[in-house]
Amino acid sequence: MKGLSLFSTRLWRYRGWVLGVVVAIVVVDLIGLIPPWIVGSAVDYLSTGAAEPRTLWLWGFLILGVECGRACMRFTWRRIAFDFSRRVEMDLRNEFMARAVRLPPSYFDRTTIGDLMSRATSDIDQVRMLFGMGLLTLFDVLTIVVTTLPILIWLNPTLTLYTSLPLPFLAVICWKVFIETHRRSHAVQEQLGDVTARVVENLNGIRVVKAFATEDVEKERFEQLSSVQVRLSLSLARVQAVFFPIFTIVFETGTLLVLWIGGSSVVRGDLTVGDFLKYVLYLGWLTGPMVGLGWTLSLYQRGIASMERLNQIFGLPEAEDGAAGGAAPGAVEFRNLTFRFAPDREDVLRDVSFSVPAGASVAIVGRTGAGKTALLNLLARLYQPPRGSIFIGGRDVRDIPLASLRQMIAVVPQEPFLFSDTLAENIALGLPAPEPAVVEAASRAACLHEAVERFPQGYEQIVGERGVTLSGGQKQRACIARALAVNAPILILDDAFSSVDAETEDRVVANMREAGRGRTVFTVSHRLSSVMDADLIVVLHEGRVAAVGRHEDLIRRHGLYADLWRKQQLEEGIR
Repeated sequence: MKGLSLFSTRLWRYRGWVLGVVVAIVVVDLIGLIPPWIVGSAVDYLSTGAAEPRTLWLWGFLILGVECGRACMRFTWRRIAFDFSRRVEMDLRNEFMARAVRLPPSYFDRTTIGDLMSRATSDIDQVRMLFGMGLLTLFDVLTIVVTTLPILIWLNPTLTLYTSLPLPFLAVICWKVFIETHRRSHAVQEQLGDVTARVVENLNGIRVVKAFATEDVEKERFEQLSSVQVRLSLSLARVQAVFFPIFTIVFETGTLLVLWIGGSSVVRGDLTVGDFLKYVLYLGWLTGPMVGLGWTLSLYQRGIASMERLNQIFGLPEAEDGAAGGAAPGAVEFRNLTFRFAPDREDVLRDVSFSVPAGASVAIVGRTGAGKTALLNLLARLYQPPRGSIFIGGRDVRDIPLASLRQMIAVVPQEPFLFSDTLAENIALGLPAPEPAVVEAASRAACLHEAVERFPQGYEQIVGERGVTLSGGQKQRACIARALAVNAPILILDDAFSSVDAETEDRVVANMREAGRGRTVFTVSHRLSSVMDADLIVVLHEGRVAAVGRHEDLIRRHGLYADLWRKQQLEEGIR
């Protein structure tokens, strides 16, 4: 019933289109009732022995005209139905994308991109088929049954009663197939998501696969998933393959009864040959759609299974927004912040507290896994922090609307990401409209402009998927330029110089300091020499604040920071 509810709710949104399809189908099927009546009447007319050729010609042309009109209307309802199904497909894709980009980042930590791609392609395609040929065939069957059955009863009630004897068996068969097809269709779509996820993962990591020569291993893993997909699909196909012949045999049993009982009535003179022919033609008119009902049920079940998978995404809560009203940048305060990524996992941050004045430069340092990236992701609300744990300008970040918060904070992520577009469009991503002067200024500040001048198309150079045409350092500097272009009052640099040489890093830092006076800058770095001039250094150790202070103060305390500093100095001396 859940699937039926989803289907009817979605159908109601397009009631205008559905009405157009229904009207066109009703007209087509009503016109289709005319030729059998003409043929049967013509046979009775011929049996009188007084038939005139002119009358037969008139009937022939009448049938031809009726069929031409029916063909035109059939084209009309198919056109309306297909346009309607494509509109449903477009709306579903738009709705899916709109919901996906508004899901919290934590959702993407527990799902695969391949599964989402499968839902956005295969599942939506199944729903399109349901709202296209599936809906069309369903209305066609209902209309033909409603219009043809009264005629059959009127022609011969007894014969119709015998013809209807197989119907209870057909109902049982349809119900059994209905249940089994739904279960197997859902399994097929779920497995298709796993197959798609494996393809996406292997293609994204193709360089790693080749570097470790694991092509055969990955091929075998994919073949295992693919074989499961084939097995499930064949299981579904077997149900459908068994259904159609059984359905046809049971239904044709009614035809056998018609020939036996109806033929006997003609021999006895209780039924004219013309009326018997009408009955047979109308029964044939009814048989075609009824046999097609099995295919419709299959489309319905696959479409409903896909709708349920899509609804799993549509039903997810969006990232929590703050209260109405903007927020003014100011001091940043972390107050007893404790956080874990999931209830069944350990805390990554424990009782973190420190304050940062507006316009200060802050370095977050510590060993790998200390919680540095998690801390700054919580500040930007890429993950949801506990209420009352992070404040900007005295206001809880949970109360700041996400749009306002994201305008205040520019983030350079640990892993640089560029879209398969021009370099200029990547740098101007956060701007309302691309401004060449702003793009170039940000690029100069990130020490990228000199490299861009050597590109054949300059800033119009297509960087390829994930910026594949750029070096690692160029990608990082492009991401830095993108963050600088929006001129946000808070800048987060999460290990943003890991692929940049020390000299270039010093130049970029100097440029940012010169251009961004009054901007609060949070920097995560493992290279302590690059952050020693920060106004404030926060040392994290196993999720806790080990020390807070300036470089000189921390060195004098002989704590964790001093140990890290001495080790790095020794390593650099050895080099």
